[in-house]
Amino acid sequence: KAEREGAGQEQEEAIRQLQQAKAELERILRQLREEEIEQVLVALEARLTKMLQMQREVYEGTSRLDKASAEGVTHEQEIEAGRLSSREAEIVAEAAKALMLLREDGSAVAMPEALAQARDDMAQVVTRLARANVGQVTLGIEEDIVTALEEMLDAVRQAMKDAEERRRDAQQGEPGMPQDPALVGLLDELRMIRALQMRVNTRTQRYGEMITGQHAETPELMEALVRLAERQERVYRITSDLEAGKNR
Repeated sequence: KAEREGAGQEQEEAIRQLQQAKAELERILRQLREEEIEQVLVALEARLTKMLQMQREVYEGTSRLDKASAEGVTHEQEIEAGRLSSREAEIVAEAAKALMLLREDGSAVAMPEALAQARDDMAQVVTRLARANVGQVTLGIEEDIVTALEEMLDAVRQAMKDAEERRRDAQQGEPGMPQDPALVGLLDELRMIRALQMRVNTRTQRYGEMITGQHAETPELMEALVRLAERQERVYRITSDLEAGKNR
C-alpha cells in the first residue's frame, strides 16, 4: 500500500514506452511497405514498357500483312504470320510474369483484371496469327491490347509519383500517412474499371457491325460474343470487389 503511488507512475511510464515502441514499429512497417511498393512498380513499369514495344511491332507487322494479302495469303506471308504468332507468344509470357507480380502484392483489384484480359486477348492473337488470320478482327484485338498496355503503364507511373510524394511527406513528418498503402490508388483503380467497360462497349459495337441480321450466325462470332459476355461479368465482379474493399 505504501508503494502504490510509485507503482502507478512506473505503470504509466511502461505504457508510454510501449506506445513509443508501437509507433516506431508502425513506422518501420510502413517504410518496408513503401520500399516493397516501389520495387514492384519499377518491375511492372519495365515489363509493361517491354510488352508495349513488342505489341506495337506485332501490330505493325500484322497491318502490313493485312494490306499485302488483300488478294490472298501467300506461303511467304503464312511464314511471316507464324513468326508474328511466336512473337506474340513471347508477350503472353511477359504478361504472365507481370500478372504474378500484381497477384503476389494483392492490394490491387482492377489492374490484375485488366492485365488478365489483355493476356487473354494476346492468346487469341497467337492463335489467329498462327492460322494466318490477319484481318480486321485480329487488328482490332491488337489495338485493344496496345490501348490496355498504355493505360496500365500510365497507372503504374502515376502510382510511382504517388509513392514518391508519400516518401517526401514521411521525411517531412506529415501526419495522416496510410498504415498500409495500396500498390495503386483508388482513383486509378476506378479509371481502370472505366477503361475495361469502354473496351467491352467498343468490342460490342465492333461485333454488332459484323452481324447482318438479328443474331450472330458464324461460329467464330458467336464464340467471340460468349467471351465478351464473360468479360462483362468479370468487370462487374471486380467493381463489386472494389466496393467491398477487397483492395485493402
